[in-house]
Amino acid sequence: MHIGAVDESATLGRSWIHTASPITKLVAFALVLAAAVVSWNLLVLAGLLILLVSVATTARLKPGLAYSLAAYPALFAGVFAFASAPNVLTGLIIVMKAAVAGLAAVTLILTTPYPQVFAPVQRIVPGIVGDALLMTYRSTFLLLDKFSNLLTAIRLRSGLRGGHPLRSARATSQALGGLLLYSFDLSQRDYDIMRLRGYQDRLKTSLPRGATPARDAFLLAAALLALATSIVWRLGAAVLNPYSWLVLLLPLAALIAAALTSRRAL
Repeated sequence: MHIGAVDESATLGRSWIHTASPITKLVAFALVLAAAVVSWNLLVLAGLLILLVSVATTARLKPGLAYSLAAYPALFAGVFAFASAPNVLTGLIIVMKAAVAGLAAVTLILTTPYPQVFAPVQRIVPGIVGDALLMTYRSTFLLLDKFSNLLTAIRLRSGLRGGHPLRSARATSQALGGLLLYSFDLSQRDYDIMRLRGYQDRLKTSLPRGATPARDAFLLAAALLALATSIVWRLGAAVLNPYSWLVLLLPLAALIAAALTSRRAL
C-alpha cells in the first residue's frame, strides 16, 4: 500500500463527497454499515456494493487504491466463510457483507482527512483517549513509511534481492528492531514538541462545514434509503425475496450515471 496516496486522496480531492460535512459522512457510514449488518439478502447486499462503487466513481478515487484496500476484509471473510459457512449462499453473503463494510470504510478514509475522522470521537471519549487515537493513526503512517525505508536500505546494503529466506528473515528482524527504537524516539519527540507548543491534555481539531447543505442531505438520504431497504427486505423476506432484483435497478442507474459523469469530467 502506498501510504502517501491515502492522505493525498483525502486532502487533495475536490469531489462532492470530499466537500461534504465530516459528521454527515460518519453518520452515513454508520447507516450503510448497519444496512450491511441487517441484510441477509445477497441481491440487497449487491445493490449496496454497487451503490458504493458509484459513490467511489463520482469521488474520482483511484480504483487500484480503493478496491485493493476494500478487498482485504472480503479476503479474510472468504477464509472465515470457507471454514464455517453451512452452504455456498451463506458464504457469499458473508463475503458480500465484508466487501460492503470495507468499501464504505475505504470511501470514508479516502475522502476525509484523518483529523476530521477522529474529531467527533474526541468529543465523546475522554481527552487522553481521543488524543491517543489521533496520534496513533498519524504515527502508524510514519512508522510504516520508516519500515519500508529500513527494509530497502538493508536489502541494498546486504544485496538481499530474492535471496535465501533465512537471510531475508534476518533483514526483516533487523528492520523491526530499528523500527522499535525509532518508535520510542518518535513518541518522545512528539510529546516534547506538543508540550513546547502548549499541549494541555487536549488536542483541538476543528470540523469544517459541508460545502452545501444539499450535498449533506443527499448523502444522508441515500444512506437512510439503503438502511430502510435492508430492514424492509429483512422483515418481509418471505414476500419480497422473489422481487429482490428490483433493488438493483436504482444502484445500477446510479453507477451508469456516475460512469458517464466521470467520463465527461475527463
